[in-house]
Amino acid sequence: MAKEFETAVAGGNPTMKSFIGRNAKKRIDWDAFPASRGYPDLARAQIRYIGAGGAWEKANDPTTLATGAFTLSIVTQMPGCYAASHFHECKEAFLALGGTLTVGWAYGDEVVEARLGYKDMCLNSVGRPHGFRNDGVEPVIASIMVGATNPLPPQYVCHPSDAPAEVARNFGARPDKVHQLDEASDDFRHQDLARHIVRYSQQRPQWEPAGFARLVYIGEGGAPPGSYQMDLVHLPKGCGVQLYEREVEDVYFVLEGVVTAGWEENGRIYEERLGPKDVIFNPAGRRHYFRNDGVEDAQFMMAIGSPKPEKVLFKAA
Repeated sequence: MAKEFETAVAGGNPTMKSFIGRNAKKRIDWDAFPASRGYPDLARAQIRYIGAGGAWEKANDPTTLATGAFTLSIVTQMPGCYAASHFHECKEAFLALGGTLTVGWAYGDEVVEARLGYKDMCLNSVGRPHGFRNDGVEPVIASIMVGATNPLPPQYVCHPSDAPAEVARNFGARPDKVHQLDEASDDFRHQDLARHIVRYSQQRPQWEPAGFARLVYIGEGGAPPGSYQMDLVHLPKGCGVQLYEREVEDVYFVLEGVVTAGWEENGRIYEERLGPKDVIFNPAGRRHYFRNDGVEDAQFMMAIGSPKPEKVLFKAA
């Protein structure tokens, strides 16, 4: 690999660049969700990376990357705002990246709520009505991944257009019917939601022989997978892996530090450096790798376009 790294082509590869979404070049869309129009309390902004997610009107946005097994976007929600209770035909993951995100799951006219801190995640079940709200004092930033190539429009269950504002804000429940998540409860509703929440502070790292650690978010040891898996990769400075390939796509979504991503094409190596909130989509069958050339440890989410257990044996570069 040392010789292959030495042949990395300066300036990158136009094909490789077309599979990268850089946060600094993205535009924030405050009109991404048609059902929010005319309701200031529903206001939220979207930055699209892979597909359009729940913003079905923006599915043909030419600035986004083509979808595989999932979509990926970042949503910003100001204090006091909420997203009305809805459901999808596939699983939808909320990953908190800033502020404190309140997530609510509806069971009839009752709701169980949980708060997510930095790097905590909730994987919303297929068909389960859910919503999210910002009860904090700072903006909430969250990545949202919808587990389908072309998701159908969200189906709203309790929207302020057809329910009292207080009930809609609580995702379909009166205040006395809202329950805070209790992981120790024997109530099936609390157990159901708890199985789909991953706390960053509670996940034990799995150290790979190649020198990096994985925290499982979706898959065995994390939330139950639907159409994809996801790990948080902790990549110490100076650590990297040799070229590898998968039968499905994988995506690097950088959270902290700088990650060097490399591709092999026709015997040549091309590299691009990715910073926080940058994304690269590595297509199925593409030989590629990652490395940390920075001055600090890096972290990135690795989303894999299959629910099957991991088969790649990473080798240190």
